[in-house]
Amino acid sequence: MLYKQIEKNKRNTWIILSIFLLLLIAVSLLIGYFSSKLAITFLVFSIIYVTWTYFRTTSQLLKVTDAKEVTKENNPQIYEMVEELCLAGGIPMPKIYISPTKDVNAFATGFSPDHASLVLYQGLLDIMDKREVQGVIGHELSHIRNYDIRITVLSSILVNLILWTGLGTLIIGWTIFNSEARGWVAFIFKLCGLMILMFGLIVSVFAIPIAKLLSLLISRQREYLADAGSADLTREPSGLISGLEKLEKLEKMPNSKTSEASLLLNSLYFNSGSISKWYDRLFSDHPPLDKRIQRLKDSAKS
Repeated sequence: MLYKQIEKNKRNTWIILSIFLLLLIAVSLLIGYFSSKLAITFLVFSIIYVTWTYFRTTSQLLKVTDAKEVTKENNPQIYEMVEELCLAGGIPMPKIYISPTKDVNAFATGFSPDHASLVLYQGLLDIMDKREVQGVIGHELSHIRNYDIRITVLSSILVNLILWTGLGTLIIGWTIFNSEARGWVAFIFKLCGLMILMFGLIVSVFAIPIAKLLSLLISRQREYLADAGSADLTREPSGLISGLEKLEKLEKMPNSKTSEASLLLNSLYFNSGSISKWYDRLFSDHPPLDKRIQRLKDSAKS
């Protein structure tokens, strides 16, 4: 059951990511309908933007969370826990950090298993026991082992690219359309502005929502896969189930909000906060805790 779930989630993720890339190509073709030079410029800019953002992500996230590196000397318990699971899964040892943030959370980042970092929040270490922390670490190491971070970061960057393309062309189009030029110049300006507005409207109405929903679907599939991977690494899912149940109880407590985070950081988090209503579930980058718990319990039975 566990390995079937892993294979199903891997297959679903690649299907969704393929659709996502087709959407980006469709936006490029739409630009090419108005101007081939603009389409080429868009593609070149996209490649530069994605590459630049991709390679600076890790350092930025560590800076934002004020994370401090863990070594075998300053925190042997956490270090050895990670080391043990890495040996069990044949995963290179990531750099380990602890953030002083009191949120009950964790995340992993990096371009590949050889260049990965694991960040544990102090709030999580304060309320979870060793077995539960081990389950969370197993979840994050599974993200590293499955190259989930690469997919999550890329999909988040591509969503931002499509978002700013849509909103940017709307602003530019409206500015040109409202220009104060007169005569034939005004007619040409307004016509160009109208065409740019139409393009921006199409991207904003169709491409942005589709891109965002696809990104959320990818993220939810990777979370289920990482939960299954944690059960595989730790050899039993009870620690992770217990940790998720503890988070579920915290959700029901008053004033149990998490601090503000960037969209990218939120998509990498172990816990995304309360997801109770149906529309929260649709627009969340994490599955609801009750569904994650049930899947783990089902896999334990088989």
